[in-house]
Amino acid sequence: MDITAFLGVLLGCGLIIQAIGIEKGIHLFVHPTSFLIVMGGTFGATLVHFPLTQLFRIGGRLKVIFSPRGRDYLQDIKHMSEIATNYKKNGRLSLEKTVKKTQDHYLKHGLQLLIDNIPVKELVPILEKNIDFIQSRHNQGIHFFEQMAQYAPGFGFIGTLIGLINLLSELESPETIGPNMAIALITTFYGILLANLIFQPLSGRLRIASNEELIQKKMLLEGIICIAQKETNYMIYEKMSMCLPEKERKKLKPNK
Repeated sequence: MDITAFLGVLLGCGLIIQAIGIEKGIHLFVHPTSFLIVMGGTFGATLVHFPLTQLFRIGGRLKVIFSPRGRDYLQDIKHMSEIATNYKKNGRLSLEKTVKKTQDHYLKHGLQLLIDNIPVKELVPILEKNIDFIQSRHNQGIHFFEQMAQYAPGFGFIGTLIGLINLLSELESPETIGPNMAIALITTFYGILLANLIFQPLSGRLRIASNEELIQKKMLLEGIICIAQKETNYMIYEKMSMCLPEKERKKLKPNK
């Protein structure tokens, strides 16, 4: 599990608590009613905004966010070079064993197209369209948390209005001024805090994971094209490593 997301939330909350001052009354910022207004309203609006199929995918999206998924681009280049060597020596049917062992669905699909002897001019559009669909699916998850980040402050302001309405309706009762003002102010605090410390960062983390995967898929596409055209391992390296920093490229630079 990637704990950096948890650490970020804990660090943010810790610094906010430190700034407020525990001794000066952190209990003033703990208000269940205000929290319920913001969270209940945000989730309710999310239920209205998104179909049920999108809500069922929350678990998978959180798994992506909190699971370490470091991409080993250098290993991908090595793997594609090995596949290319096997392909040139033993022909396209020799790729069947590789396909069975391959876990990456995109790579498996690309190699299967090679086995089926699909021409490069037809293979490339198919795999590029596959990347477009992957990106579209990723954007749905990113948009999900971005919308929650937009709704949370709005319900914070709704809580503020509720508190002010209650306050103005009971001005003759001094004992109600404090609780109503608490709702009025703390709901806004909760809404802004949840949007900027939870929901927006989650969408950003999904976007980074998406970008990393798309880079990998585009690298694999270049490798598959090179294999189909029976290019050298050096050309596979050159075309697949274009996205890598120079320092990492030097680690794997093959002989021409």
